[in-house]
Amino acid sequence: MTPDADLALPVRIAHALREQIITGELAMGAKLNEREIAERLSVSRVPVREALPILESEGFIVSQPRRGAVVHTFTLVDAREVFDLRDQLEPLAAELAARRAAEGADVTALRAALEFAHAPASSPPPSTRNSDLHEEIIALAGHALLQRVSGLLNGRVRWLFRLTPERDTTTMWQEHRELVDAIVSGHAELASMLAAAHVERGRIESMPLLEGRLPAAPPKARRRRSDAVR
Repeated sequence: MTPDADLALPVRIAHALREQIITGELAMGAKLNEREIAERLSVSRVPVREALPILESEGFIVSQPRRGAVVHTFTLVDAREVFDLRDQLEPLAAELAARRAAEGADVTALRAALEFAHAPASSPPPSTRNSDLHEEIIALAGHALLQRVSGLLNGRVRWLFRLTPERDTTTMWQEHRELVDAIVSGHAELASMLAAAHVERGRIESMPLLEGRLPAAPPKARRRRSDAVR
């Protein structure tokens, strides 16, 4: 579990489980056993129980009758919905970030995120550093409600990026560089257009890859034999 004294224990547990779901350590459809999780993370069952609703509100787990908490199965519908929201939110975030940069906002963190995203490092993986960059743009936008809405989406975006690792290419680096340059230079309309093009290119390239990796819809919960014969 990632240590952070500023976060409540259930939040830290939710973060640890979220990362395990995104990386595939906790497989889609896997049942989450509170006792096993508590033992593995060296905590009591109470904060684990309190962490699960956080993950359910973010769409990472679902509660099923008789099975309890189960890891959500990411589907093609989920992927399309993620891109639909990114299409709306990321151009706005880029525009607002550029306007703030033009007003003198500190862009040091954004520049650092760009360089780190494409540094020749093995850890964290490129998909994680890519997500960090996108979230830094949202942070620079300085829009509280946008940050709250994006906060519900960010985990799904990270999950999506991890499912298509082959998209971390030189072309993406160039797109990121152009987008950050536009933001830092204060070119709001250009930044918005580049963000929109970047997201749409991601959709065009990612969806064919995901069609071979994700189900169209979540699998139906299996009925118990005793239920089937009633």
